[in-house]
Amino acid sequence: MSRSWILAAASLLAFGATTALGQDEHWSRQFAKPKASNKMLPGSGMADGTNKPVLTQAKWHDGKLWVAGAWECGASGTDTTKSERNVYWYLWTYSEQEGWRPFCYFHSANGGSGPDGKINDFLWLPDGRMVVGGEFTRLDNPGGIMHHRVDALAVYDPKEPSANKWQPLGTFQMDGTVSPGGSIQCLAFDEQSGDLIVGGSFGGINNERSDRKYPESPSIHRYDFDTNSYEPMSPGLSRASAKRIIVDTSTKPSTIYVAGSIRWVGGNGDDPRESGSTAKFSTGFASYQEGKGWTPFPSKKTVTSKEGGWDGILQRAEDFMFRDGVVVHDALVDGKDIYIVGSFSEGQMGGGPLRGVAKWDWEKELWVDPTGKGGIGREAFSIAKAADGKIYIAGAFGGPTNKGNFDGFKNGDPASMAAVFDPSTNTWSQVGSGIQGRSMPECRLTTHGNDVYFFGDFNYVGGDEKIESWYIARWNETIDFKANPVEVAKAAVTSNYDVVASEPWSTGNEHWSRAFPRPPRATGKTSNMSGKTGMDDGTGAPQISGVVKYGDKLYFCGRWEAVRNTNWYVWTHHPEEGWAPVAFEGPQGKQGALSPPKGMKIHGGKLYVFGSIANYAGLGVYDLAAGTWSEFTGKNVQGEAMVGNGDPNKGSPVTDIAWDDKTGDTYLLAATSGAVDPDYESPKWIGPVVRVDKDGVYHAMGRPLLPENPGKPVTAFETLYVDATKDPVDLYVGGTFNYYGESPTHHSRMAYNVAKWSHEAKDWRPIGKGHYIRLSKLESAAKDYPEGLPGLPILPEVFHGFLAAGFPRIRCLTLDTEGNIYVGGTLAVVTGTFPIHERMKEETFGIAKYDVKTQTWGPCTTVGGVSRDVQQMTWLDEGRTKMLLSGDFHYDNAWNPLHGAAVFDVKTGVLSPLGGGLLRASRTQVISSTVSHFVDGDDWYFAGLFDHAGINANDMVGAPIESAYVAHYNATKSLDPNAGLSVAEVAPVEAPAGFSSKQVKVDLTATLEGEGEVIWYEKASNGQFKEKGKGLSFTANLRIKGTDGDQYVYVAVRGPDGSEGGKQPVRIPVTPAK
Repeated sequence: MSRSWILAAASLLAFGATTALGQDEHWSRQFAKPKASNKMLPGSGMADGTNKPVLTQAKWHDGKLWVAGAWECGASGTDTTKSERNVYWYLWTYSEQEGWRPFCYFHSANGGSGPDGKINDFLWLPDGRMVVGGEFTRLDNPGGIMHHRVDALAVYDPKEPSANKWQPLGTFQMDGTVSPGGSIQCLAFDEQSGDLIVGGSFGGINNERSDRKYPESPSIHRYDFDTNSYEPMSPGLSRASAKRIIVDTSTKPSTIYVAGSIRWVGGNGDDPRESGSTAKFSTGFASYQEGKGWTPFPSKKTVTSKEGGWDGILQRAEDFMFRDGVVVHDALVDGKDIYIVGSFSEGQMGGGPLRGVAKWDWEKELWVDPTGKGGIGREAFSIAKAADGKIYIAGAFGGPTNKGNFDGFKNGDPASMAAVFDPSTNTWSQVGSGIQGRSMPECRLTTHGNDVYFFGDFNYVGGDEKIESWYIARWNETIDFKANPVEVAKAAVTSNYDVVASEPWSTGNEHWSRAFPRPPRATGKTSNMSGKTGMDDGTGAPQISGVVKYGDKLYFCGRWEAVRNTNWYVWTHHPEEGWAPVAFEGPQGKQGALSPPKGMKIHGGKLYVFGSIANYAGLGVYDLAAGTWSEFTGKNVQGEAMVGNGDPNKGSPVTDIAWDDKTGDTYLLAATSGAVDPDYESPKWIGPVVRVDKDGVYHAMGRPLLPENPGKPVTAFETLYVDATKDPVDLYVGGTFNYYGESPTHHSRMAYNVAKWSHEAKDWRPIGKGHYIRLSKLESAAKDYPEGLPGLPILPEVFHGFLAAGFPRIRCLTLDTEGNIYVGGTLAVVTGTFPIHERMKEETFGIAKYDVKTQTWGPCTTVGGVSRDVQQMTWLDEGRTKMLLSGDFHYDNAWNPLHGAAVFDVKTGVLSPLGGGLLRASRTQVISSTVSHFVDGDDWYFAGLFDHAGINANDMVGAPIESAYVAHYNATKSLDPNAGLSVAEVAPVEAPAGFSSKQVKVDLTATLEGEGEVIWYEKASNGQFKEKGKGLSFTANLRIKGTDGDQYVYVAVRGPDGSEGGKQPVRIPVTPAK
C-alpha cells in the first residue's frame, strides 16, 4: 500500500469525522447576537450598529481581548447604554466580566479619546505605554489637547497624570509615517535594540543621496527611543507595503521579518529590471538585520527577469480578492519554519501548486504548499500558533460568494474560513464545522494559550448547528463548552477607559487676565460688549492683524463686522469706555483707512496703519492725541507729489514701515511705489524699499528683488528691519524673492528670501548661504554656488503643516546685540542627511538664525523650531536675550503645546509656553489663531482668533479662562481672582441600581483667602452655566441615574472690581450601586 494512498485515506477519515461530529463543542457559544447596540453584554457578540465592524487586529493583554478596526456600533463612546450616531470605536476590549468597552472612540463633531481613524495594529512597550498605528490625523484627549496633523501613529501613556495621555511619537515634522499621508499597517518592538519597527504604505524619508530616485526607506523604518528619532532601514520597500513584522531575538542583532506586497529588497532599492540596480527580487517576504541589511527570499541565488522576476518566486492568484499582485497578509516564524498566508499562487520557478498559504523550503529555496491539498480557495488573512503547537489560519477561503462558496482547500476538502495544522499528525483540516461568513468575507484570528479567537465578517459557527457568534468566535480544543458553558457577568461595565486627570496639563495660567470674557448674548441687534468683556462675534469672528497699546487704550486693526453691514478696520478698547471704531465703513458713514490693514505701528504719537489701503495709497496716519486721520505725503526727487507709497494708482500695499530717528528718515516697504532713480536707465524699475527723508522726499533704494521662477512670478515683501545701532543704519528685507540686481537676471545674482542693503553697492545683497543645494529647483544653481545657495533658500514641499505651503515667506526679522539675525515665517533649514538624529541637530522649522560668525543659517531652538509660522518677534530685555514670539504655531517641533505664543531664550534655545497658550473652545487647530502681540513692559497683550487663554472649556481640572479675541499676560503678577479659592474634598455618592434614578443632595464647602465673593454654578446640557448659589457653602441638588458617571458643579470668585475667575469644576464622584 503506497504512502500517498494511506494519506488520502486518512484525509477521508478526517473529513468524515469532521462533517459527522464537527467537534463543535469546542466553540464557546458566548457571543450571541446582542439585542441592540446599547445592550451589548458579556454574553453577546458585537452589534451590527450603523455598519458592521471593520476588524483589523486583535490581541490578548492583561486579561482582556483587545480589538482594533473601525466600528460605528451605534453606542456612545462615553456610556455604552446610550445610543449615539456618528461615533466610531477604533479600539475596544472584551472580557467575560466587563463585556465590550470602548478604549478609543471618536465622534465626528465632538471628538473623543485617541485617534480619529482606523487602527490597524497596536502593541505595548515594556514601560506600559501602548503604541497604535493606522489611518488617522488627529488625537483627542478628553479634558486635554486635541492633536492635529498626526501621521498615523500614537502613544498612550497610562501613567501620565494630566489629561494628555495620547501623544504623537516623534517630532511635528517626523512622526509616524514621517511623510504626510499613507497608512501604518503593522508594528513590532525589538527588545534587543529597544526600537519600534513601523511598517505600512508610506512615502519615506527625505534624503539627499545622489544614488536614490525616491525618498529613503519607504513603507518601513524604525523609531529609536534612545535618540527619539525615526531612522531608515535602507533602502526600504520601494513600491511596496508592509503588512506584518516579526522580530526574531534569537539572533544578534535581531532579525526583522517583513511580509506584505514586496517585490524586491536591498541594494540601491531600484527595480532590478532597471540597469544599475543592485536590488534583488524577493516576492512578498524578506528579512532585515541591522548592519547586514536586507536579505531576499531566496538568498543563495539571484532570481533574474528570465526566471520571471518577482513572478518567479510567487505569483498573483487571479481568482483571489487581491488579484493585482502578491500580497502576504500575515506570517509565522516558528523556529526555523516560516509560514506565510495571503493572496498568491506558486511562482514560475516551480515548487508545485499552492494557493494562499505557503512554507519556506530552506533546501530548495522555494515556497511550497504545506497543506498537501494545493493550498486554499481564497486568501487567508491570519496565521498563529496555539499553546498546544497547532497552527491556525483564518480567511475568506470556504466562505460564501454571490454564487455559492469559495473552495475550502483547493482539493475540495472543507475549510470554511478556519483551518488548523496539527504537527503531531502532519495534517490540515477545517476547524470544527467551520465559520459561516457573510458574502465576500474577511476573517482574522489571534491566540491566547489554547484559545483561538476568530473575528471578522460572520455571524454563525458550527455548520448546520448555526451557533450564533456575532463577528467573533472562540475555539478551544481542550474545553467542551457544551458541558462547561462559559460563565459571564450578567451586566456589562458601561463606562469607557477615560481617566480623570490628577494634574493640569499646563501651569502658570494665573498670569492670564480674566478681563476679557465673552460678552453676554446680544439684546436683539444690540451687542452687550463693554470695557469688562472681550469682543463679540458680531456677524463673524474678527480678523485681527495687529494690536498696540497707547496710554490706557488698546488699538486693533484688521476687519471686523462688529455691527451688521458696518466693517471696523481699526478699533479700540478702553476698560471704562468699552469698544469703539477708529476706522470704519458702513451705512452710517465712513472714516479713516477703508480696507483691512496688514499691520500698524506707533511712532511719534501717531498710529501708522499700512496694507492694501486704497484711499491712503497703502499708508494712513492717525493722530492719537487729536483723533484725526491724514495722508502720508511727500514728493519724489523729480518734485512729483507722493501719497502713501507713491503708487499713482493707489492699488499696491505698504507692507511694513520703519524709522531712523537719528536722521529723521522713514522707510517704506512697498512692491510698487512712485519713487524714481534718475541715474537708472529705467528710473521707475526700483527696489521694494523707499527712503523718505525728513523733508518728505522719496528716494529709491536699489533694483527690484525678483522671483525665482519668472514663469511663476511670485514675490512677497513681508518685513523690514532697521538696525539703528549702525551708522549709517543697516536695512534688512524678508519675504519671498530670489534675484537681485540688473535685468536680465542671472544665476550668479541670487538672494533667497532675505537681503541686506549694501551701502557700497547701493543695492540689495544676499545674507549667508543655505547648505542644502537641492532646495533650489534650478539645477544650474549648483554650478554657481557649490558651497550652498545665497540667502535662506526654502522649498516648502519638503516640510509640512505650514499655512502657505506653496511658497516660502520670511514674515518677521530681528537682530540680537551680536548681529545674529532671527527670522520667522513659512521657512525651514533642512539637510536630508543620515542618521536622522544627527540631522535633527541641523534642522529647524518656522524660525531660524543667521550666525554672523559662520555666515550660515541654522537652528536656534533646542527642539528644531515650531509647527507653523512665527509671525512676530519682540525683544523683552535690553540685552536681547529673550524674545516674545507669536503667530500660527500650536506646538514646538517636539509636540510640546505652545498655542500661538512663547518666550524664546536665545542663549539656551529654550521655548517656554505662556501657561496653556491661546486656545479655542472647540480645540480646533486647523484654522490658525494668527496671534499678534504688543509688549508694554511686563504687560503683554495678544489678539487673534482665540476665545480662551491658558485653559479652555474642554478642561476638567482647571477653571477655563474666557478671553474673547484679546488677552493680557503678566508673568510678574497673579491675575486670577480664584487664586485664594479651595474646595473641600467631596465624598462619593452611590448611584442607584440599573436604569433607575434618585435625587441626591451634596454639601459643598469652600474657603477663600483674599477678597471676593464665591459663586456656585451648574452647567446645562447645552453648555450654558446657571448661577445657583453664593457664599462659602452650597448644597447641590442632583438627579443621578444608575448609568451616570461622576457629576460636576462649578465654582468661581467674583472680585471687587467685577472681574470673575474661571468656573472651576468640582467633581462629585459617583460609585456604582453595591
